[in-house]
Amino acid sequence: MSARRLPAYRSWAAAAIVGLAHFAAAWASLALTRWSNGLASVWLPNAILLAYLLLTHRRRWPAACAAVFVSGTVANWAGGAPFELALLFGATNAGEPLIVLAMLRAGQMPADIERLSDLMRFVLGTVLACALSATLAAGAMSYALGAQFSYAWMSWFVSAGLGLLIATPILLIGYRHWRLRSVDRRFIAEGAAALALVFAVSVVAFGQNSLPLSFILQPPVLFATFRMRALGAASSALIVACVGTFFIMHGAGPAAFVVMPFAVRIALFQAFLGLTILTALSIAAMLAERDRFSRQLSERETQYRSLVDSVSDVIFRTDEKGRWTYLNPAWEGQTGYPVAETIGTSFLKHVIEEDRADFLERLKWLESGLFPQVRHQFRFRTASGEHRWGEAQANRIVDAEGRTIGSAGIIVDISDRLALAAMVDEARRQAEQEAEAALRLASTDELTDVASRRAFLAAFAEQLSAAKASDTPLSVALFDIDHFKRVNDRYGHATGDEVLKRVAAIARGCVRDRDVIGRLGGEEFGILMPGVSLHQAATIAERLRIACADAKTDIPVTISIGVSSAVANSTTVSLLKQADEALYRAKGEGRNCLRMAA
Repeated sequence: MSARRLPAYRSWAAAAIVGLAHFAAAWASLALTRWSNGLASVWLPNAILLAYLLLTHRRRWPAACAAVFVSGTVANWAGGAPFELALLFGATNAGEPLIVLAMLRAGQMPADIERLSDLMRFVLGTVLACALSATLAAGAMSYALGAQFSYAWMSWFVSAGLGLLIATPILLIGYRHWRLRSVDRRFIAEGAAALALVFAVSVVAFGQNSLPLSFILQPPVLFATFRMRALGAASSALIVACVGTFFIMHGAGPAAFVVMPFAVRIALFQAFLGLTILTALSIAAMLAERDRFSRQLSERETQYRSLVDSVSDVIFRTDEKGRWTYLNPAWEGQTGYPVAETIGTSFLKHVIEEDRADFLERLKWLESGLFPQVRHQFRFRTASGEHRWGEAQANRIVDAEGRTIGSAGIIVDISDRLALAAMVDEARRQAEQEAEAALRLASTDELTDVASRRAFLAAFAEQLSAAKASDTPLSVALFDIDHFKRVNDRYGHATGDEVLKRVAAIARGCVRDRDVIGRLGGEEFGILMPGVSLHQAATIAERLRIACADAKTDIPVTISIGVSSAVANSTTVSLLKQADEALYRAKGEGRNCLRMAA
C-alpha cells in the first residue's frame, strides 16, 4: 500500500509523529515491562516504524528512520542506559525494520501479513533483524556493563521479535480497515467479545500461582483468530503479553509456584508468547488464504453462472442414474418445462418413446468408457405438446477411481436447422428437376417431341466419331413433307402443326430405339441410324415413306427421303450434304419417293 507523494514539510511532519509515537511506546515498554537488567519483556515501538514504512513510499523512509533513531536514543538514555549504548540502541531500533523490509521486498510489491508466503518472509526477516540487533546490543552491554552475553542476547532477541510479530499485524490490518471503512458493527462486536474472552481467560490463567493453566489460553486465542484472522491473532497475543507481564511482575502466574529465578520465568513466558503468536498468525494466514480462495471461487462461479445462463443452448449435468442435477435457464426456453421441476427427473422423461432405446444404447457406450464423448440426435416433447429435434453432446464424468458418476454436456435444438436443411434439399431437388426439364426442353423439339436441331447435330457428331473409332457403319436420312406449304395455306398453321406431330409419331414407330429422330427446321426431319449400312437405311426409310402415304387421315400427306452413309473421310457436313442432295433428287423426280446418295 503506497501513499501519495507529499510535500517535503508534510513528510517530515509525518516522520516526527512516528518518532513521537515510537518514543511514547518505548518509554511505556521500559517503564511498565522491564525487569532487573533494564530490558523490556516485549519491545513494541519498532513495530510502529515497520508498519509506517510498509504503508509509505520509500522516499519517506529516511526521515522516519532518522526520527526513530533520535526517539530510540532518547528513550533508552532516559531509561538509564549510558549514552553510548543509547545511541547503539537507537540505531538498532531504526535498523531492524529495514532488514524486515528487505525480506518482504517492500517497495517492489505490496506485502500482506495475511498471505502465508509474506508471513513466512516477515517471520524470517524478523528473526534475522532481531538476531543481528541482539548481537550488537548484547556485545555492547557485555563490554560496557559486564552483562552476560548469552542472556542479554536472548532477552533482546525475544523481546524485539515478539514486539514486531505482535504489534505489526495489528497496526497494518487496523490501518487497512480504517482506510477502507470495511468493518461492520457485527465484526466489531464479535471481535470485542472474542478479545474480552481472551482477556478474561488470561486473568484467570496468570492471576493465580497454584496451577499451570496457561494451556486454557489456546481456545480463546484460536477463537479470536478464527473470527478476526491476523488482527485477532496479534491482538490476542498483545492482551496475553500485557496481562501475563503484569502478573509476573507482581509474583503471580503459572510458573510462580515453581522455585526458579525470575529471569527464567520471563524467558518461559516469552517463549510461550512466541509460540502463541507464531501459531496464531500461521493459522490466520491459512484461513485468509482459504478466504481468498473462496472469494475467487465464488467470483469465478458467479462469472461462470452468468456466462452459462446467457447461453441459448441447454447446458446440463446428470448423475450416474441419468437424473438431471443441473440445467441452465435455456432448458425452460427450449422445452417450456421449469428447471426447478425438472431437476431430479430422468433425462428420458421428455424424449419421444420411439427414440429412447437408441439414445440409451449410445449412453451405454459412454458409461462403459468405450467413448469419452457421444453425440446423438433425438426427438423430444415440449410443454406445449410439440415434437422437436435435439442434438445432445454428452461427456463422461468420472471420480478419482475412474468410475462413471454422471455426464455433462449441451443440448442444441436443431429443429430449425433440420427444417432449413430439408428446405435446401427440396430446393436443390426442384432445381435439378427444372435444370433437367430445361435441358430436355433445349434438346427436344417442343412441337413434335423429337430431338431439336442442336441435339440432333450433337448426337450426329458423337455417333460419327464412335463409328470411325469402332469401324462400324453409320447412315443418315433426311425427309420432309411434300407440299407442306399448301397444307398451311389451305388448312391453317394449327392443322399444319398437327400434321408435323403425326409424321413425327409415324417416324418414331418405324425406326429402332437406338436411332435418333430430329426436326431440323420447318417440315424437314432427320434420322440418325448407327450400325446401319446404306441399303439397310434405305429399307428403314422406305418403310417410313410407305407408312406416311398409307396413313388413313383427313389430310393425307407424303414424304420425300434422301439417304447417305458414312465413309472413311466423311464429316457431318458432308454426310448431310449428300443426304440433302439425294432428297433434292427425290423431290425433283416426282416426290413421295426415296433416293440414295451416289
